[in-house]
Amino acid sequence: MTKPNLLVGLDVGSGKLTAVCAVHDTETNTLQVLAGRSIPCRGLRGGMVTDIHETSAAVHTLLGSLERECEQEIGQLVVGLRGAHIESFFSHGTYNISRPDKEINQADMELAIENAKAVPIKNDNEIVGVFPQGYAVDKQRGIRNPEGMEGSLLEVDVQIVTGASTHLNNLAKAIQRPGYHIDCSIYGLVPLGESVLLQDEKDNGVMLIDLGGETISVGVYMGGMMRFSCDIPYGCDILTSDLSSYLSTSRKAAKEIKEKYGVIHPGFLKNEQMVSVPLLDGSDTRTIKNVEILDCLQPRMEELFEQVEHYAGLAGYKPKNLPLVGVLTGGGSQMPGMTTLCQEILGLKDVRRGFVQRDEITCAEEFLAPVYMTALSLVVDASQKATEESLYSGKYRDNGSAFGKLGKFFKGIFG
Repeated sequence: MTKPNLLVGLDVGSGKLTAVCAVHDTETNTLQVLAGRSIPCRGLRGGMVTDIHETSAAVHTLLGSLERECEQEIGQLVVGLRGAHIESFFSHGTYNISRPDKEINQADMELAIENAKAVPIKNDNEIVGVFPQGYAVDKQRGIRNPEGMEGSLLEVDVQIVTGASTHLNNLAKAIQRPGYHIDCSIYGLVPLGESVLLQDEKDNGVMLIDLGGETISVGVYMGGMMRFSCDIPYGCDILTSDLSSYLSTSRKAAKEIKEKYGVIHPGFLKNEQMVSVPLLDGSDTRTIKNVEILDCLQPRMEELFEQVEHYAGLAGYKPKNLPLVGVLTGGGSQMPGMTTLCQEILGLKDVRRGFVQRDEITCAEEFLAPVYMTALSLVVDASQKATEESLYSGKYRDNGSAFGKLGKFFKGIFG
C-alpha cells in the first residue's frame, strides 16, 4: 500500500531550524503529525542566512533525520519565512467585467489581484506572498468570495508581503544544496495567525505577537482580516544576553537561570529564593536573590513591548488607541508574567497565550509546544489548501519568487 504524501513544515527561525512532518489521515480526515525536531543553526541570524554552509548542514541534519524517522522521503516542503527584511503593505485592485453574463469567475478574481500587485516595490525586493483580504462587487463591500456572483466592477484588497531577494536566494540555495526542493514559501505569521487566533478575535480586533529569539513578529487583525504586520529586529535572546552580563556568567548558564527562575512581572515572583550563579570562568559560584533576575529582565522586556507599540503605531495601529486583545506565541511567551506585562505596557484589553487549534490534528503533546507552533501551523495550512485542491498553486501564491522557481526546477528534474 502506498504511503500518504509526507508533508513537512520548515520554520526558519532565529538561530535555529524547526520542522514538523505530517500526513493526511483519510480515515479520520485529520492531519496526523508523525515527527518533529528543532536544532540550533549557527548559519542563521534573525531568520536570515549568515553562512550558507552551516545552514545547509543544519538542513541536511534536520530533514534527513526526520525522513529516517518517518521511513520515507519528503513529499512536500513548505518553508516559513521571517526576518527584519520581510515587509508587508496593503494594496487595492479593480477589474471591470465587460462580459454580457457578468458572472464573476476565478480568472476575474486573479486579474483583480494582479492589478493590485501593480505597485512599486524596492529594487532589491521581491513579492513572496499576496493574500486577498476581502472583495467588493459594484461597491458592495465585505464579500469574502465573489465567485459566482454577478457584477460589473470587482474590487479586492490584498496584503502584499515582500522580502529582500538576496536573503531569499541565499536561503533557497542553503536548502537546495542538500538536495531538497521547496514547494512553497510563505510568511510564517500568516498561517500562524490562522492556526492560533479565534475568528471572533480576528473580527473584533486582536494583536498577534510572536516572541522569537532574535525577531518579534507582529500582526494586527480587524474585521476578520490582517490589517498590519511587521518583523521587529529584536527578540527575547537579548534577555539572556542582559542576564549574562548582569550576573557575569556564561550565556549558557544565564539561559538556564532564565528558564528556571525567570519572572517578568513582580506579581508572579514567588517567595524569596537564593539562586546559585556559576562564575564566568567556571571556577566557583555565588548566590543572588531571585528578585535580582526580575530586576534585570523586566525593564528590557518593557522596552521590547514598547518597540511593538512603536512599529504598530507608525502604521496607525497603536494598541492603546484601538479595542484590541492580545495573543502571545513563541518561546518568550512562556515566561511567568509575560501576558500581564504585555497587557500593561501595550494597553490591550486582555492577553492570552496562543495555541494551535486541535480540531483537525492528531499529534503528541510535545508538538504543541511553542517551539513547534509555526512549523505546525505551516503543515496545517498546507494540508487545508491541499484538501481544497489548491496547495498554493494560484498565481498570487507563488509570484515567481526564488522559492517557487526552485520548486519548479526540481519538479522538472525529478518529476
